[in-house]
Amino acid sequence: MATGPQRRDRHIETLRGLACILLVAYHVIGNDPAHGMHITAHDNWRLFTELFIHVRMPLFSFLSGYVFSAIVADRAGLGVAITKKFRRLGIPLVVVSTLFYLCFGLINDGFDEPIWQIYVLPYQHYWYLQATLLIMIGILVGCHLAGDRARGFMTALFPLACALFIAAPVFDPDVFAISSAIYLLPYFLLGQLLRVWSAEQRIRAVPSRRQPLVIGLGLLVALMFALDLAQYEGLNQLNFARQSALGLLFGVSACLFLFLTRLEWRPLERIGAYSYTIYLFHVFFTAALRKAFGIAFPGASSGIFFITALAAGLLLPIGLHQLLIRWRWTALLFLGISRPAPRARLATADAGRADGIAP
Repeated sequence: MATGPQRRDRHIETLRGLACILLVAYHVIGNDPAHGMHITAHDNWRLFTELFIHVRMPLFSFLSGYVFSAIVADRAGLGVAITKKFRRLGIPLVVVSTLFYLCFGLINDGFDEPIWQIYVLPYQHYWYLQATLLIMIGILVGCHLAGDRARGFMTALFPLACALFIAAPVFDPDVFAISSAIYLLPYFLLGQLLRVWSAEQRIRAVPSRRQPLVIGLGLLVALMFALDLAQYEGLNQLNFARQSALGLLFGVSACLFLFLTRLEWRPLERIGAYSYTIYLFHVFFTAALRKAFGIAFPGASSGIFFITALAAGLLLPIGLHQLLIRWRWTALLFLGISRPAPRARLATADAGRADGIAP
């Protein structure tokens, strides 16, 4: 049973790069008038953020699920796998979210919440790490208990995850972003199921099977975009809320379409290789640039700021990654990467790249 990629997939890296662009663009524009570019009008900037709500984080989670290794050999392997997930996700979650909390609290002359809450409740965009950690540990434990039926367990879990997604239960308090874990779970499972059922060999690598699916899914995605756009413009009353049946159909069809296209493009692939670092740190750079523009170029157009901030949010974290990866402790604390001792580094020359565990 194939449970994890044996080599780095250029197509997956390309899709990661695309997801990074959508995410950074979203934060540059802002999710509401109080953030980002402070967009208040019902215009194309806001339209961009709304139309891609069913692609941004679903695609991240789908790709994380696709490369995730859910099957472990024994109880000892389960412990090792969980420890690695805590290292890769949990350590940067604590360190980087603390840095974010302190920096923005000091800059804004106040803190919105006590610091302990950022570790147990959703905080800024770091909720994704909390939710993904819950999903990974839950699936690891579930597959371990299922034993030889692990693949069947995950297959049976998928429709249940979809039902929970649409039900959208509310948790108060939302400890460790459990509601967001429910939101991401169908997409994560979809990616994992494509891996364990060998979709690469059975479908994606067989043109006669892949091409009709690409055409059909492409038409479906185009239809979903058109209906969602019409709903946004008030032309229909369809429900395209984040956790709706149509929203799920939109997200699932978009993920499958992008997966089957086998898109490979070197610039996106390069960005995708650093997707985790970009996810962790892009807001630091885009927020700093927004402050600088407000002081130095107060009359700059929205388009110029958007392009500049998008480039900064993508490229500067890559430079920061190259700096942090040079030392073992900074690599561990800020990136969750356990670097080998100096004598062993030549054998693991690509240790600095994102390992596919998270965005």
